[in-house]
Amino acid sequence: MKVSVIIPVYNSEKYVRTAVESILKDPLDDFEIMLIDDGSTDSSGKICDELQKEYSKIVTYHKPNGGMCSARNFALQHAKGEYITFMDNDDICHEGFVGENYKIAKKYDADVVRFGREYLVLDHDKTIHRDVYQPKKEIAYYDDDIYNHYEEIRESNGVWTGMYRKSFLDEHNIRFDETLRHGHEDTLFNLSAYKDAKTIAMNPHSYYVWMRRYEHSSSAKLNQNRLDGIYKALKVENDLMTEKGVRSTYFDVYSRRIMNYCAESIIAGFAYGNTCTFSQFKKICKRARKIIKNTKTRKSDLDFKSKVVFTLLKLRLYLVLFVLCKILYR
Repeated sequence: MKVSVIIPVYNSEKYVRTAVESILKDPLDDFEIMLIDDGSTDSSGKICDELQKEYSKIVTYHKPNGGMCSARNFALQHAKGEYITFMDNDDICHEGFVGENYKIAKKYDADVVRFGREYLVLDHDKTIHRDVYQPKKEIAYYDDDIYNHYEEIRESNGVWTGMYRKSFLDEHNIRFDETLRHGHEDTLFNLSAYKDAKTIAMNPHSYYVWMRRYEHSSSAKLNQNRLDGIYKALKVENDLMTEKGVRSTYFDVYSRRIMNYCAESIIAGFAYGNTCTFSQFKKICKRARKIIKNTKTRKSDLDFKSKVVFTLLKLRLYLVLFVLCKILYR
């Protein structure tokens, strides 16, 4: 088996068939699609079983709900592919997602392949933002040279814009952190991979379409676990950059990301139909303030929204920030 495509499925009855059928257009002959029904309470599990009957490349597993990381780790235990890639249950991919990246992996004998993606922000299926990222050229980076090109490698840091040699993941026990259920688990997984990879190859084409649906995305909700994930991932990232001797050039990027992610998490309390009480909001604000307390970021480096959040958090004006977000995003 050349490739295993892992798709955790949870309450995605509207989207999972479209996601799967977009992969099946790939011309590579020898790959499997692993559907991990993570305790869905809608008809997603039934749809997965139907897809398995319809297509020989599909294998379906059912397990109690444990979150996306738990489902991915479960799949990694059972995957048969030489290489692994991932898809979310409400996204789609373009032809070549599996086969073309497998070719790059074999060409460079790569532990990891990184490739491009299209990003769509959807509000009830209406596109409100779109951008495209793809690496500049086909190239492979080796050993410590990986960190001279780190910003390019981590530009699109989802695991669904990566392909990973399974024996490499197993050898270094690279798995997902199951304590994280609301975002940034991909960053931690990739950091573990980058730390031990001998070869990372870049494919200068976009194959994945990331559809961020605010009514369906767990990472678009106001949640302390998301902030904990932000802090944990960025701390590990900063420590790795320090270990590799590039912290001096990376620190400003690291600090700015903390601030912008914290601002996004707070705004998520009201954006795109989300709701929260002041008590919930204040708790998250206090956690965000604690995270950024020692972050040496210049406000001039931040976008406007982050500047406003930064100032109000610093002054502990949580009620003002609550009212402002409520007015702007309701």
